Amino acid sequence: MDARTVRETVIKPKLVELFGASMATSLITSAVLAGLAGASEQEKLALMTGCICSDPRVLGMWGNARAERQKREWLTLL
Repeated sequence: MDARTVRETVIKPKLVELFGASMATSLITSAVLAGLAGASEQEKLALMTGCICSDPRVLGMWGNARAERQKREWLTLL
């Protein structure tokens, strides 16, 4: 599985479920832009998940511990 597949099949549906389509789209857009700087699939996924899990809206709803736990879980998918 590559970073794009993880984003589209795992991360995006989770964000839509928890935050709604509008916020999920905003988070995914920011994550895609962050991921462009990655050289490898693992680096792209790390940049994307870091962007999502450090977003103030996500931190406000999840808190630091849950955001970090979710980030680690997503990073294991590659």
